[in-house]
Amino acid sequence: MVMDLSPPSRHGVYPAAPYSARPPSPPSIVIPTPNLHNSNEHITVVPSYEKVDPASLSANDLKIITQNHKEQLAKDSAANWTYESRRVAQPILDFIYLGPSSVARDREWLRKTGITMLLAARDSKMAGIRLMATEKVAQELGIQSEYVDVSGYDELIRSFPSVVRTINNHMLDVFRGQRIEDTLMQVEDGKMAIPQERFQRGKVLVFCETGNDRSAGVVVAYLMSVFGLNLVEACQFVNFRRFCVSIADDLKYVLRSYEGILSAQRVVHQHELTNLTNQDDSQSIKARTKRRFDDTIDKDEEMGGVDEGVAPDNDRFMGRRSFAPFVDAKNRHPG
Repeated sequence: MVMDLSPPSRHGVYPAAPYSARPPSPPSIVIPTPNLHNSNEHITVVPSYEKVDPASLSANDLKIITQNHKEQLAKDSAANWTYESRRVAQPILDFIYLGPSSVARDREWLRKTGITMLLAARDSKMAGIRLMATEKVAQELGIQSEYVDVSGYDELIRSFPSVVRTINNHMLDVFRGQRIEDTLMQVEDGKMAIPQERFQRGKVLVFCETGNDRSAGVVVAYLMSVFGLNLVEACQFVNFRRFCVSIADDLKYVLRSYEGILSAQRVVHQHELTNLTNQDDSQSIKARTKRRFDDTIDKDEEMGGVDEGVAPDNDRFMGRRSFAPFVDAKNRHPG
C-alpha cells in the first residue's frame, strides 16, 4: 500500500518518497535462454560421479540408474509446441516423464511407455479427499505408486531428499530384480554388460494437477541431486523438454536453497571421504572449529583476495547517494 505524500505525519514530517508497509520482496530469479548458436542445437547433460554427493549414491549405483553415464539431450520444443501438448507427458530424462494428473489415468499410454512407477506431487489438502488417487490404475497395471503430499513450496525442500531416494531406489530395484544369476549384471572397467533381450528399465512418471508446478520442481530437484546441475541449468533442461513449464519465483527460491544444501553436502562428504581414504584410522579426523566471518575475510585477503562466491556485497552500495526517508515539514519545499 503506497502512502500519500501530501499530509504530514503526527510528528510533523513528510515521507521523502512513496513507500510500502510490507516487507521488501526478494529479487526475481531469472532463468535466461540457453546460449545456443541455433535452434537445432541441444542441451547436453552427461552424468558425472564427481558432481554427486558420495553419501547419497555409489559410483556403481549411478551407472545403473543412468545406464553407464549415458548422456541426456534436450532440444528446444517451442517450435513444435501446441496447446494440446500440455495435456500429455514429456520425457525429461530417458527414465523420467513429467506431465499432468490425467496422464496417470491413461492406462494405454502407461502400458505403451513402460511406466513402472507413478509419483504424484500433490497438495496435502487434496490427499484427504483423494482427488488424485491412482492406486486403482497402479494395481491394475502392477506398477508402484508413491505420493509427495505438501501444503506449500516450503515443505517441498524437506521432501526433496526422500523423493530423490524413492526414484533412485525404484530404478535400482527394477534393475536388480531382473537378475537371474550373479553373472547377469557385471560392472567392470566402466562398462556394463546387460542382456538387452530380457532387460526392462524402470521408468517414472512424475505428475501434479498441471504437470507445471510441484511436479516440475521435483524433477528440477532430481536433476540437481543426481546430475549435479545448478538451478538455472536444471530449469533450462526441463523447460526445453516441456515448454509449458513456468516455475514460480517462490518455488525457485526453495530450489535455490536446496541447491546450496546440495553443494554444502557434496563438499563436506567428499572432503570426509578423502580424509578417510588418506588416513589409516578414521577416528583421527580432527574436529574443525567454525571461523568467524571476519577471520575468513582476513585469511582470504592474506591469500591474495576474496573468493567471488563468498565476497561481501559491498558493490551494491557503491555510488549510492545519501537518502533521508523522511523530511521535516518546515524544511519541505513547496510544490
